[in-house]
Amino acid sequence: MNLSDEKRSRSSEVRVLVATPLGLDGRGGIDRLNDAIFEALGTTSETKIVVERLVTRGQRGLFAAQFVFFLALMKLILRRVIGKIDLLHIHLSDWGSSYRKATLGAAARLLGIPYVVHLHGAVFDEFWGAAPPRLAAAIDGLFRHSRKIIVLGNYWAETVRSRIPDAADRIVILPNATRAASRARIPATDSGVRITSLGQLGERKGTPQLIEALGQLSSKPGWVATIAGDGSVNEARSRIAEIGLKDRVAVPGWLGPEDTAELLSKTDVLVLPTFAENLPMVILEAFAYGVPVISTPVGAIPEVVQSGRNGILVPVGDVEALVAAIDQLIGSPTMRASFGEAARRDHSTNYEITTYVAVLARIWLDLAATQRVISRRSMGLGEVHS
Repeated sequence: MNLSDEKRSRSSEVRVLVATPLGLDGRGGIDRLNDAIFEALGTTSETKIVVERLVTRGQRGLFAAQFVFFLALMKLILRRVIGKIDLLHIHLSDWGSSYRKATLGAAARLLGIPYVVHLHGAVFDEFWGAAPPRLAAAIDGLFRHSRKIIVLGNYWAETVRSRIPDAADRIVILPNATRAASRARIPATDSGVRITSLGQLGERKGTPQLIEALGQLSSKPGWVATIAGDGSVNEARSRIAEIGLKDRVAVPGWLGPEDTAELLSKTDVLVLPTFAENLPMVILEAFAYGVPVISTPVGAIPEVVQSGRNGILVPVGDVEALVAAIDQLIGSPTMRASFGEAARRDHSTNYEITTYVAVLARIWLDLAATQRVISRRSMGLGEVHS
């Protein structure tokens, strides 16, 4: 490759810095999504996309997070100085994430770096509405100056549109996605129907209601359950022991990717009776394995889980409805199979990571191309036609 070829090759690269909270192998949904995106990127486009993580919080606690964020800002400035950034992709959630990402967006604007906001956060709608005025204004500005705003469903599109009406034409609905199933499903054994719940154990995820529902089903034979995740693990174990389900309900704590895949391959029903969500990765992961889902109609979940087709939706906090839904799927292998097959098809069509990355890459490429035209015009160079 001669010098002119090398320059052309470099100019065809699109360099994207992806602001993510915890980084590689982080436990949260945002980082799990990013791990899948980075893994899938390589063969998406004829134009080379160079992606790099910009870790904004880290995995060493809140005190260390301050230094991690400072380093993230320094990295952003350095990439701008040496000309190795075309676009910043900002994954936004509620609480501390909103402070960090609003600051990051303001820095990007000062540096002349275009950015995309990608909205997550289970309670972001409530948080945004109740935020202190200065923070609310900063979040408004973050959205208002974003070149694109990616949301996970119609519910969240309306949340942004109602607050920032002039952003309506920049909103892109792009539901989360996951890898395809990494192993074959393992048929049920004599232990009975295998019920699984995955996520952060606690009030928001409806863990107490799930345990109460399983307690009401204790006299019904033919099922076992696993409630896995971090959070209120000891409290869940204590309550399960109190109601006499220790031999039927396992609470292993947090599971890594391999153990999660192993568990899902042995799952017959996923249950997530959550009180607040955006669009949980675990539902899509269950779909990849052909597992029907019982959940609640919050956030973008009812846009994915269609009651009576690929799962069952129950009212938030309604233990009796949860008992009835679990009982129905325990007692009907035909319904489980039908719902599971619909879930698998839905994942293949709508929530598989390679399709997702192709859409995401096109957003990045289009924005980078537009920015280069703007930059050339600002320098008085006019448009360049390929």
